[in-house]
Amino acid sequence: MARQQPKALDHSRDLGTVTILHPYHPLYGQSFPILKIRKVDGQRRYSLRSQDDVFSVPESWTIDARQNLFFESYFDADTLRALLELSSLL
Repeated sequence: MARQQPKALDHSRDLGTVTILHPYHPLYGQSFPILKIRKVDGQRRYSLRSQDDVFSVPESWTIDARQNLFFESYFDADTLRALLELSSLL
């Protein structure tokens, strides 16, 4: 017999909080607790809770509140400074 997947959300696990970063999303800049993480068509989606609703957004539209943007940058600090200096010349 196949194993049944639990249907209820596990509220004992803290999945963190994310902030909506997609500029055209109506909740842009707001942070929400993650209720569930799942994959749909190969893309991770977060189920989030607002004050009066539960909704789902693609991971690419958010940033994890615990994530440090500069730590995960593709460029080191010297390269970023050089890019900023170059952009000021344009």
